[in-house]
Amino acid sequence: GGEIIDGMMKVVGIKAKTKDGKITHSQYVRVNLVDCEHPFFGRVWHGVHILDGDSPLLNSSAKEKIREFGGSWPEDWLVEPEKIRRKLDFQSLVITVSGISNISACTVHAYKRYKFQDIIIGFDFAPLVYENEELSKLEVDVGLTHDVREQHKGSGEDLKNVHTPLEASLEARKSLGQQGCSTIFHESTAGSFNS
Repeated sequence: GGEIIDGMMKVVGIKAKTKDGKITHSQYVRVNLVDCEHPFFGRVWHGVHILDGDSPLLNSSAKEKIREFGGSWPEDWLVEPEKIRRKLDFQSLVITVSGISNISACTVHAYKRYKFQDIIIGFDFAPLVYENEELSKLEVDVGLTHDVREQHKGSGEDLKNVHTPLEASLEARKSLGQQGCSTIFHESTAGSFNS
């Protein structure tokens, strides 16, 4: 039990517009997801947005460069995560998930806001779903919810030198002798933004 029927995920990017170094107003942009609907959400749902030449999360020079490269990212961006970070153009992301509970038949909602400094460049989420061989069914290891692994292509930020609110979490894991690392851009309902 506990699944969501007719799930809908939405993402809004918030940009602070400045003039003469001062914030004048905020701009809210809809972030298109590859698949924003889920008919029967019961395990893990990654919200995927492609950072391409039309993405509202990239600055205009990055979008133009991607268009020049036929829709692909220049290879040198993938080598230095800081280059990718400089191409991003938002202050925070707001993710909402809604649907109908299959237990109560009531509408349910979830909300999470992520700040720019919470994003870790060059990492994917660790797989959460595994087969429980004793029960012959798929299950979710919620203990891995905040774990990440470096992407196959390019290189990721050095997590030892990332100065985000996650540092305390990383240090806590080290002191406990746990493997893996933490990321805030993942819960069972919020997901990755792939290039």
